[in-house]
Amino acid sequence: MDNESQSNTLRADMSPHNQQKMLRNLKHQIDTLSQFIVRLSKFYDGFNPLLDKELHALRSYLLGKMNFAMAEVSISKLTGLLIENADYSKQQNAKIHGLLESATTQLQRNAALPKALRDETQQFLQTLQQSHASIYSSFPYFEQALSLYQRALQNSSAPATEPTLNDAEENFHQQLVWELRDLVIQLSSASKEKELQEIRQRLEQGLTHNQLLECCLLLVRALSKEVLKDRKQAERFIASLHNTLGNVSQAVGRSLKDSQSAYQLKVQHNQQLRQQLQGIELAVDDAQDIALLKQQASEYLSKMASTLDSRERADKDEQLALMNLLREMKDQLSALEKEASEYKQKLLQQKYHSHHDPLTQIPNRYAYNDRVELEYRRWRRYGTDLSMALVDVDYFKSINDRYGHAGGDKTLQVIAQNISKCLRTTDFLARWGGEEFVILFPQTAVSELDNVLEKIRLQIEKIPFKFKEQAVTITVSIGAAGFNREDDVETVFERADRALYEAKNQGRNRYVINKGS
Repeated sequence: MDNESQSNTLRADMSPHNQQKMLRNLKHQIDTLSQFIVRLSKFYDGFNPLLDKELHALRSYLLGKMNFAMAEVSISKLTGLLIENADYSKQQNAKIHGLLESATTQLQRNAALPKALRDETQQFLQTLQQSHASIYSSFPYFEQALSLYQRALQNSSAPATEPTLNDAEENFHQQLVWELRDLVIQLSSASKEKELQEIRQRLEQGLTHNQLLECCLLLVRALSKEVLKDRKQAERFIASLHNTLGNVSQAVGRSLKDSQSAYQLKVQHNQQLRQQLQGIELAVDDAQDIALLKQQASEYLSKMASTLDSRERADKDEQLALMNLLREMKDQLSALEKEASEYKQKLLQQKYHSHHDPLTQIPNRYAYNDRVELEYRRWRRYGTDLSMALVDVDYFKSINDRYGHAGGDKTLQVIAQNISKCLRTTDFLARWGGEEFVILFPQTAVSELDNVLEKIRLQIEKIPFKFKEQAVTITVSIGAAGFNREDDVETVFERADRALYEAKNQGRNRYVINKGS
């Protein structure tokens, strides 16, 4: 390289444009990494108030005017919070808590329980309804529920034959069987536990009252196993997140140290270049002999070329180290993102299963509770019309008795599909339990229900059911009511329920609308 080329290279490398370009590249890489950490942090929004606060602080340090020192402090705090909250799972808590409350309610309604045991069950139910404990602190409630069921089982134990149940007890017994079957089907969709399959088979074969209580105990134990499995999976994910965040924190620290060292080295190189340029200027000013001047200029240019080579090597080493660091962090974060995506997908599946009836694939009672609360708030706020209807399959018990549970299941599936065809997209259909469905009609006055209820009744009546090559006509009875003035959800439901029983008493296969207040 001749002296003129070296000078041109020096001026090009020292140009503000190239320096700004290098700074922009480094800033872009840091911004990309910071944005990824910010997006990753949003995955845990809502997990815990303290965690939310610290995640918000971390995002503020990584967005806008970045503060890596404070970000490192924030990551350290987050690590501690993640360890502290490794067993936190709000959705699973609500699901299991609801199932435990439902099972206790069924036990408390058992008329055969002694008064002392019934009172104790009622007291436990009140405590349970007021409790909002985490999943893992709920284990004492499971133990207490098991104890109540065991004592109820011991109390109801009889000699070889059980007394004949009256109509009310038989209805309760059958309702409990249906509730347990639905619960087992729901759990079986997410679990392959052999114990659940055995419980389902026993329920479908028919059980005595004592055997039914035994199934309740087995189901509570199965629920406990599912809770422990979910806990272990959550702990594994939290540990993985903790390790990855720790690695990211260390990588950011190394990157800061390397950047500081690289900056100091560049300052040193620039200082050397300035000194060498000053040397050339002095040599030119003091030159008396052109040959001596050339020799001095060549020496200075050689030193400058060496300095530029050192600077270029340092820049390459810095860029290579930064690229390796970013690649390593990208691999770790990609693996974490994949695991987080799988965990999120599992949570979505669990939410779907917990809010949909596994038999009919329509929303269940839990989903209804959420939706009716939403529609009720809208009704109170905007004053728009809102109505409700209950649909009950006529003589459903005889269908089960004659054609078995498989025939009953198929009947409910077909009826749910056909009711859905009669509704608008804004209407809401859910399975209330057993052979009963509930429908919400937003922005629909009770005076506007006749057409849709008659359409549902006719649609079901026309279904060409066939069991064992025998044509069977199945009908439904419907009771409806609208929301008036200071109504709450329970009062409207009770009016719709009274209308349903009135339709039954009038001969079934009809609808009755309660238009009173």
